[in-house]
Amino acid sequence: MKLTSHEYRVLSYLMHHSQRVVSQGELTEHIYSHDFDRDSNTVEVFIARLRRKLGPALIETVRSLGYRMKAHP
Repeated sequence: MKLTSHEYRVLSYLMHHSQRVVSQGELTEHIYSHDFDRDSNTVEVFIARLRRKLGPALIETVRSLGYRMKAHP
């Protein structure tokens, strides 16, 4: 499976912080420089692409807080 560099960075960050919810702002800061427009929906786009490529069950949206990797039994 092929991931773009940004998709890989989002996935890697979520995997390394799987024990907690990661905010959209935190992901934006990890992916982009500090002068990037934080109101952009690019993180949502990357999450949607990852869900299409990896399956929707892997990344959970925690409403009003952010995203986290789901633990697999």
